[in-house]
Amino acid sequence: MSSQWERKLFEMAEEERITVPDSLNGRIEGNLLETKRQARNTARRRSGRPVRLKKALILAAAMTMLFSITATAAVSAWRQRMEAMNQEKLEEYFAQIYTAKLPSDNYNRPLSESERSRMETLAADYEGQGRFPQGELVMLEEAEDYKGKSVGFLGSTGTFFLPEKEMSDEELLQIVDFRYKRDYSLQKMNEMIDSGQAQFPEEAASVQAPKESTENEKERFASGDPGQELTLCYTGDLSITSVTAGNDCLFLSGWNTLHRMEFGSSDSTVFFDDFEKESLVTALCQDQEGQIYLGLVELQEDGSWENGLWVLDRDGNFLRKIDLAPFRADTVFHVGGPEGAKSTGQIWHMAVDGEGYLYLRGSGFQDASMMLILDRDGNLVSRIDNDEYHAGPSSGLGTGGDQKVYTALFNRDHRLGIASINPQEGTLEDICMEIVPEDTISFDVVGRGHDADFVMWGYSGLFSYNKGDPKAELIREAWETPCEVEGSLRCALPDGRILLVAATEYRQTTDAAGTERNERVPEKTYFYYLPGLRGQ
Repeated sequence: MSSQWERKLFEMAEEERITVPDSLNGRIEGNLLETKRQARNTARRRSGRPVRLKKALILAAAMTMLFSITATAAVSAWRQRMEAMNQEKLEEYFAQIYTAKLPSDNYNRPLSESERSRMETLAADYEGQGRFPQGELVMLEEAEDYKGKSVGFLGSTGTFFLPEKEMSDEELLQIVDFRYKRDYSLQKMNEMIDSGQAQFPEEAASVQAPKESTENEKERFASGDPGQELTLCYTGDLSITSVTAGNDCLFLSGWNTLHRMEFGSSDSTVFFDDFEKESLVTALCQDQEGQIYLGLVELQEDGSWENGLWVLDRDGNFLRKIDLAPFRADTVFHVGGPEGAKSTGQIWHMAVDGEGYLYLRGSGFQDASMMLILDRDGNLVSRIDNDEYHAGPSSGLGTGGDQKVYTALFNRDHRLGIASINPQEGTLEDICMEIVPEDTISFDVVGRGHDADFVMWGYSGLFSYNKGDPKAELIREAWETPCEVEGSLRCALPDGRILLVAATEYRQTTDAAGTERNERVPEKTYFYYLPGLRGQ
């Protein structure tokens, strides 16, 4: 979701999904909407109903339109290479875009800085100088088929499998060649289908959204089986902006409303909607007594946004507000750039420990503290400030099995770890650093595990960790996730599972301040329950 109030501010700058030459960047956006429309129309004519258009298709189509933007240009060497593909090959590439389970390209490891730089240069040489690979990458049926040599591609998840060593120019060119052929096939097949020269491939037309889980699967989930994986099609009417696990249910946030949802259910009901102004809940947590703390932003009469902290009882009745004014910095933020609406900041993460202390991380606090710790009445207990470690919007915060609050953080070498917090002293304790591979980007979920002390989710995948162990265990890599990692919502459940919430379609709306935002379409939103067990 691209809303400026999205709780998760993605730290993806270091892991590019698709490498595009600089010369192409400025021309992509102008062709994107037209390509998207053509692809949808093609699919509708073939199947009689709209077909879900994936992000990978849109990105690929945007690049494809660039290839034919100048009709009078001479046919280049790479164009001749594209036109040499027979219809069987065109359909094969075309179907791969539609049938991939994940909607964007993925890698089994990040590209090095050298590989990124060389791939950009090679992509420019491919188009401009006709520099092609001598061979092709290996198409894999299963992830286990990859033996660590050369470059492989698993179509079902859109994953490039790369050797551990630095890739050669030949291997990088094979990736570039594959992308160009796939993108050209998308354009060419759409043209042929439009003109009646080809039919929409059956393999691509048969792709459907995730199916509703059976009653037996739901019953198994309700029995508390922490190993049960579950996919649910959302049947409620809320455009969801955030999801949080309470003690015995889920809380779903949307503009001006908060819903409650049973674990394993596909529907939600209004829990609280008595907001005084245009509001959005940005963070939520529930204590052991059932009280619910809401971090939110409210639209003021002058058009600015102000952060707030409200408290509800377990039944959704308003109890009180906690005044954040004493903790706000004098700095005023601007939403959408220097000329955007003014804001006092927002709360990104919240947690509450067994003693009832409330932990807040966000923007707009005095002294740029890593975290504020308040008591039940909103009085300041301590601040967490540490020059050696830092945490950001995607650094997870959660309560462990010992009822202490733990935070994900980075050291000066940008290595990732977790630490507990001493609220009275305002210090970090039980610091466990460098517990995951160096290329792990973030943990934006930290929660108690079922068969380990912690379960953690970030852009590199799902991890399990016991305090004292030198390393965390990677349970599931990001490319194996049943939905796209970027743009999904996620939280840890009390039984040690991780819940991901993702939408396949968005709609554009305008808020009360006149700002356009993209919202998840409720009927195109899906809930994915992932086991956090080791050895799965």
